[in-house]
Amino acid sequence: MYRDDVDRLFADLFPGGRHGASNEARAPVDVYLTDGPPPSLTVELDVAGVDPEGVDVQLSEDVLVVRGERRRSGEGRRAYQHAEIAWGPFERRVRLGVEVDAGKAAATYENGILRITLPLAPAPPLRRVQISVRRP
Repeated sequence: MYRDDVDRLFADLFPGGRHGASNEARAPVDVYLTDGPPPSLTVELDVAGVDPEGVDVQLSEDVLVVRGERRRSGEGRRAYQHAEIAWGPFERRVRLGVEVDAGKAAATYENGILRITLPLAPAPPLRRVQISVRRP
């Protein structure tokens, strides 16, 4: 279980806390491998309503970090009857679990989905090691 999963669990159990919908937006995420070519890891985030120019994507070792903010329009005071859209800043950390070629990463934003494609790093060639077996 990753930190985001634990945060989401606490937000569901204790609404209105630090991770409640009123204080922090969420960006639901899908992560999957594709055969390619080239074979890649794809990370898709639901960031509808987020200005793509304000999204920050970083890769540190095997953790992809995506930050941004879903901002409300300044239309004055509102009296909500029902509210589910999470507004405000968000940060998603995704442990990749595979080696990727960060230099060939690409990102697209379409219809509210941020798609980050990370080609898998080539596997190192197998080394053959000669081992001599001696009798006792």
